[in-house]
Amino acid sequence: MIKILKLFALSGLLALVPFVAAADQLDEDGFEQESTPAESLSLMARLGEIDSVDEKKWGIRKGCLNSSRIKKIRFIDDQSAIVSLRGKKKAILRLGSVCVGIKSRGFMLIRNDAKVCERFSRFQVLGGMSSCRVAAIDPYVELEDPPEREIFD
Repeated sequence: MIKILKLFALSGLLALVPFVAAADQLDEDGFEQESTPAESLSLMARLGEIDSVDEKKWGIRKGCLNSSRIKKIRFIDDQSAIVSLRGKKKAILRLGSVCVGIKSRGFMLIRNDAKVCERFSRFQVLGGMSSCRVAAIDPYVELEDPPEREIFD
């Protein structure tokens, strides 16, 4: 008897699910909300919509940055850095492996020419013997939130 009551209660709850889902789509005025493309798209989908960035505008040519364009390098963790460039642009520099202590202790750039290049330039942790190779230099583009939608009467 108890099993029948539980089954009856469960089927009653399952029958209410479509009504609850429909009620979630109504706003406080009782009108159905329209989903905007920006709300329904995930962050990865929004990233996919961005056109390919022209690296030349950031001064990145063949995976290299000219040292004269670099104003500041700030490591955000032991593998990634934000490079401030002349012209109010930024680039992301990623190391090939985790370079322990590079953010906290500081670093020294080891280079043979006046460029910082992927695969060839290295950073050495100050006070340590480890050095890490630059794996990638990419333009840093901040994502902006989509403008708020306005409801017209």
